Amino acid sequence: MNSLDSKNEKIVDAQNQVMLYLSKQQIKCPRPIANASGKYYSVEKLNGTAHVVRLLEFVPGQIFREVPITNCLLFQSGEYLAKLDRALKDFSHEAYENHTTTWLLQNVPRVREFLFAVKDKERKELCEEVIDAFESKVLSVVSTLEHQIIHGDFNESNIVVESATNQTDHNIKGVIDFGDTSKSPLLFEVGIALTYMMLEAKDLGSGGVFLAGFASIKPISITELGYLKYCVAARLVQSLVLGLYTHSLHPTNDYLLSTQQAGWQLLEKLWRESFDSVDELWSTAGHQYLTQSNK
Repeated sequence: MNSLDSKNEKIVDAQNQVMLYLSKQQIKCPRPIANASGKYYSVEKLNGTAHVVRLLEFVPGQIFREVPITNCLLFQSGEYLAKLDRALKDFSHEAYENHTTTWLLQNVPRVREFLFAVKDKERKELCEEVIDAFESKVLSVVSTLEHQIIHGDFNESNIVVESATNQTDHNIKGVIDFGDTSKSPLLFEVGIALTYMMLEAKDLGSGGVFLAGFASIKPISITELGYLKYCVAARLVQSLVLGLYTHSLHPTNDYLLSTQQAGWQLLEKLWRESFDSVDELWSTAGHQYLTQSNK
């Protein structure tokens, strides 16, 4: 692991315990393998710097973003995430009690510190508007939301799929990268994943199919649905602004800009839509998929 992540051994242990726990709950993930000393990690010095070293079991398959996205895959993604979160409902680890990073959705207000990286005036104002709204509408009631350990980054690069028996479709096989696990509102898990599903599908309505999959395992209340637009917009702002900021530090790393165009388009489209129209769009898309798949 890099030297920065290696500084917090308690979080490393927590992540290992999450993966071991999920492996026992039939959730396919990179299971830690004990070393010769019977430990799941060790700390080694490399050029005078301490690094955590651990071995994780490989999860074979293809990454979600490498295969054609279909409504079936979107629905399955929602189902799988809900099953993962259901499995984690009773998991706890002391390291998560006070763990925080800039990437946690509850820390979106910190993004204000990096808005200087957004050079377009209108986009910068849009970001400020989204942050203000998320703070007043969602963070003001965050203590009333259901909290638990969440994956925190269920996206197109962290979902493993495999070919279905008909060889034309794909099924969700597992999930990787537990570096963003945290104790957070479960709603934030849904909002983060929903963001990346719509980005990958390049379609606002596709989110409804993903939500239908999640709700088939873990129902989402009307109140929670009302917060989702804010959560998605906040995640987009977080990703876009921090991506621009990091690119300013590493200007040759164009990967950091890979989602900029699609991200701004989705954010601007989402924020223009009224809440009722977004809810209706998601509800209709989910209902249509369920109706067609049951025929």
